[in-house]
Amino acid sequence: MNIPQNSTSAVVLIVDDQPDNLDILVNYLSDSGLELMVATDGEQALSLAFERTPDIVLLDVMMPGLNGYQVCAELKANKKTEQSPVIFMSALADIDKRLEGFKAGAIDFVIKPLQREEVLARIKAHLTIRHQQQMLMEKNRLLERLNTELQEQISKRKQAEQALNLADERLSTITRREAEHWKIDAFVGQSLATRELIEEVRNLQAAPKTNVLVLGESGTGKELISRAIHYGSARSNKPFVAVNCSAIPAELADAELFGHTKGAYTGATTDRSGYFVQADGGTLFLDEIGDMPLSLQAKLLRVLEDGLVTPIGGRQSRKVDVRVIAATNLDLRSKLQTKEFRQDLFFRLAGYQVSLPPLRERQGDIELLAEHFLVLLGEQMGREQPEISPQALSAIGRYHFPGNVRELKNLIEYALIASRGQMITERHLHFMEEPRQSLAGENSVSGAESDVDLAQEQVEDASIQTSESVNWKHLKANSQENLIIEYAKTHGKIDNTIAQQVLEVDHSRASYLLKKLHKEGLLNKQGQRRWTYYTVAAH
Repeated sequence: MNIPQNSTSAVVLIVDDQPDNLDILVNYLSDSGLELMVATDGEQALSLAFERTPDIVLLDVMMPGLNGYQVCAELKANKKTEQSPVIFMSALADIDKRLEGFKAGAIDFVIKPLQREEVLARIKAHLTIRHQQQMLMEKNRLLERLNTELQEQISKRKQAEQALNLADERLSTITRREAEHWKIDAFVGQSLATRELIEEVRNLQAAPKTNVLVLGESGTGKELISRAIHYGSARSNKPFVAVNCSAIPAELADAELFGHTKGAYTGATTDRSGYFVQADGGTLFLDEIGDMPLSLQAKLLRVLEDGLVTPIGGRQSRKVDVRVIAATNLDLRSKLQTKEFRQDLFFRLAGYQVSLPPLRERQGDIELLAEHFLVLLGEQMGREQPEISPQALSAIGRYHFPGNVRELKNLIEYALIASRGQMITERHLHFMEEPRQSLAGENSVSGAESDVDLAQEQVEDASIQTSESVNWKHLKANSQENLIIEYAKTHGKIDNTIAQQVLEVDHSRASYLLKKLHKEGLLNKQGQRRWTYYTVAAH
């Protein structure tokens, strides 16, 4: 009988004090492919077994010195040999002897005289069992190792999930704070223009897929409005990415917006996601969109049309869900006429247009905003209940604010520092230009008299002074042109905003009258665009 291949090279320890028995067993097993070790007493058997662990032991029971039961017990007590199966060999066949052998740790019992086929069958069976046990033990060890690794991965994943949850909580907290900071209810102002603007923002918050074009002079709060639209919408828990188009170098604009792959160009040492990918699910705010080069406008249009972003050097596109809010202080319609801005891009961006009025057209909001910034900046500087004099507030109310809300905030910040904890007065206000004077001059009139009535009285008084250089023959008495000329003569200059207040007309009417008087040579024009003002022409 052949020993199974998986048992080949197995080590068998044969222990018997009778040399004849040893010879028989060696002869039986010589062609089995097993490696044999022999011992003639118990001490020698233990020495050999502890030196080289046998795969199976054939052990005689009756031996001088240590008998088979004692040797078996010693083998089972040692960690090196405790797993080695022991088969007892004995001429004693009674049940008590066999039970004693099993109690000592044996797994089988063969009766002498030994039969070759029986011995080989017993060895084969127990080597197979041992081999299977070893395989099972190895699989168990592997499973234990895999289980340990799995537990470690589970632990790491839990830690990662905890960290992610913590990050999500922090992000949620930040998002809530951002939303709280930029919420529309925090807008300051009670003018009709402000109330209409707030209503527009609320409507846009409910339309999170609509692209928005925000128009307005510098400092009117275009980014603030854009953030309010985002943080009040369903996109509030996703990023708000602000980009100043005029600050991006033309050669890098493509990569900044759409990303690039490693090696796409010199200096591209790693992959980089662009602003569109960073804003995925949220809002991309493109400030100064009017300064975007034409070459980039075409690529921006493509992304707005299909929502696919392809990085420079990349072959695969990525789908993004981004709401674009663009802003500019330029006249985009004039750029459309000169072909400096693509018409198709304009209509993609202007799903809805929001026009922010300049601060000078929100006279009713100026003092409220001033007091708001006074409290806000005072808290930041550790100033409790900062005060401002009525005269200073009046001067702020008369100023035309070419820099709009941003200039007003800077004005209050400067005044808080300059006042050194004391009440803010007119001398602490740092205007870019001088505020216009009160129409009443030094001697104020009663509240029942309107500014226009007072201006008319001044015109009537001035009409007596025939020595003045103004040619009054070209003006009708008490006309609107007369009021403009007299105001400019009295106060040194007049601009559109003041003309609107003096005449109680809209921007277009005031602009028409000023340009008309300038064309007729009665007024000189000074400055450009929103800083334009007029002085009386010398005759």
